[in-house]
Amino acid sequence: MERSDASASPLAAAPGTTGPASEAFELLSNETRLAILVALWDAYDPFDGENAVRFSDLREAVGMTDSGQFNYHLEKLTGHFVESTDDGYELREPGRKFVRAVVAGAGIEEPTLEPTEIEMECSLCGGAVEVGYEDGWVYNACTDCDGLFAGEDTPRGLLSKFKLDPAGFTGRSPEEIYATAWVRAFQRLYTMIEGVCPSCSGPVERSLARCEAHDDDGVCDECGRGAAVTAQFECPVCKDWAVTTLGGVAKYHPAAVAFHYERGLSLQYGFNDLASINERLETGRTDWEVLSDDPLRVLVTLELDGDELRLELAEDLSVVDVSGPR
Repeated sequence: MERSDASASPLAAAPGTTGPASEAFELLSNETRLAILVALWDAYDPFDGENAVRFSDLREAVGMTDSGQFNYHLEKLTGHFVESTDDGYELREPGRKFVRAVVAGAGIEEPTLEPTEIEMECSLCGGAVEVGYEDGWVYNACTDCDGLFAGEDTPRGLLSKFKLDPAGFTGRSPEEIYATAWVRAFQRLYTMIEGVCPSCSGPVERSLARCEAHDDDGVCDECGRGAAVTAQFECPVCKDWAVTTLGGVAKYHPAAVAFHYERGLSLQYGFNDLASINERLETGRTDWEVLSDDPLRVLVTLELDGDELRLELAEDLSVVDVSGPR
């Protein structure tokens, strides 16, 4: 995969140099300034056009008695994260985005989800499946077989795992948490397929990745995956990333969406509950084969109700050919 010049990253400057990202970190490295953002966030209503807070009310909300010091910190934020208006001060979009990131990352409380059995069968052996949460990831794992992945920090029997912010746990059961992580993962994937980073809106590098050490006997010891070829996405700006199956990419194509919909299965709508996810996993079949090595191209075959749809993926994950029922 051809990588972008590292200098494209706003954080790539050497220590001691300045830039927009460095300035932003410096601006937010103060407790009073963070308190100002939180106070303005508390006053913010997305459906109310009047969100400005007067200077005196804002200082009172922050709890700072020294007007001069408070004004100094407020002015540091103004123009970057805060906007000054005739009616007072309010958050600019970068300020709202920063607080949203903190809220999403912190949630209501520290999330915990010990391995919990849910109504799902392992797609490999039919065994019972548990869902759990560890280090920012929601995962599901088979209790009987070795699953699809292996690694030192990988739960035995791992079938899949999805990123989920702690806020995603709010008011949800284990089944709902898994469904939430599933929906979030596919929305992120769809954005990355379109070449836009879901975290920072930067460009996304897309590629087929092949493990040369892979064999066909279970999970590879080298890459820790069950498939020799996967789809990889990486943002060179914020370093967000994703890895998914070839079927996950192929099923985004409109021909694949129509193929499944005409046979009673919706791929991009109404999969926010465990029953719908099970239906999607249990219905149909996906196979792939390598067509060429240089450049690397693969053929993905989707099967449902006895019919097949074939999509050819190029090295940059673009669909270059479609054949079969439409």
